[in-house]
Amino acid sequence: MSKSVLFIGTPGILLYSTSIKKALENLGLQICEPEYPKFKDQNALQKRLSRQKFLSDFFHLQNQKYIEALNKYKPDFIFVINNSRMNGEFLQYANKQQVPVYMYCIDSIRWCDKALEHMQYYDEIFSYEPSDSEIEFRPGKFVKFLPLGFDSDIYKPNHSITDKEYDLCFVGRLDKRRLSVLEKAAEYAYKNNLKFAVYTSIQLFNIPHFWLIPKLLVRRLKYHLKYKHLMKYIINRPIIGDELTALYNNSKICLNIHVGTHAGMHTGPNPRTFELLGCQAFEIIDAGHLDKTILQNKQHLIEFTDENDLLDKIDYYLQHSDERLKIAADGYDIARYKYNLSILMKEVIKYTNQS
Repeated sequence: MSKSVLFIGTPGILLYSTSIKKALENLGLQICEPEYPKFKDQNALQKRLSRQKFLSDFFHLQNQKYIEALNKYKPDFIFVINNSRMNGEFLQYANKQQVPVYMYCIDSIRWCDKALEHMQYYDEIFSYEPSDSEIEFRPGKFVKFLPLGFDSDIYKPNHSITDKEYDLCFVGRLDKRRLSVLEKAAEYAYKNNLKFAVYTSIQLFNIPHFWLIPKLLVRRLKYHLKYKHLMKYIINRPIIGDELTALYNNSKICLNIHVGTHAGMHTGPNPRTFELLGCQAFEIIDAGHLDKTILQNKQHLIEFTDENDLLDKIDYYLQHSDERLKIAADGYDIARYKYNLSILMKEVIKYTNQS
């Protein structure tokens, strides 16, 4: 008889939580879930007057729903994504009931909703951030590195596309480091008449509230002055799922640049790394994020060291399509057999079987 798991996901976090749940189901686990009360945030005045109590009440309500689900389903173990909406009540209760609890952080554990405060309640913790493996959360027990692979039902090649629409693409939020690199790439694209798509959800053009008008106008002016080439290519909206896969498949070169906001906390491959490989896209990635993987530079993808190196490699691989296609094919093969999300979740199951 297959094991049952109480799966506590992260409502509203794109597709990752759903993909992980599906991967566990594909491995034969019986999945049950708690109720997730809808989070309706306060307005600006309410936040000033009663923010702490509002959040405390909401998290208490959510943890009571977790306890109700645990008592109702009586699972063999609990699997939590990103310490989702925990305040400690549920984890303490689960420990008293002697139900094993596992967590997978699909960000650094330092940024997973107060996960550092609750570490001692987990039986095992997995994280997609390699530097987290230095954290000892119980005597003699350390966080385990587990990369966040790709969902092959979403990210897959489209071999019917032979004439790609874009020369370059990039998807992601725009921090200072990415902006600097992308402006250089955009200048190159402009001077060489390349088609470049940059999808980002940062607010630039849409003004949802009148009190944001001054802030957004200043931001827009700053971008036009500092990133005048990049502004020509920004598509200011999120892109996920099938539309994202179509973009990857329609681009000759896909750029992957890790955020530089928190030094030392993004040392491994981000999820984009494997999404691109899963689409058999040709990927150019910033150097320094492959050490804990079996991915090889110049074999499965291409690393760049600085802005000038990036431009040299864009120029070279746009002119050498046979090499570009060979690297993309090899990258797809390694991702398909080693970094498919279902394969990675087997590592989690291995530890739950020891309980």
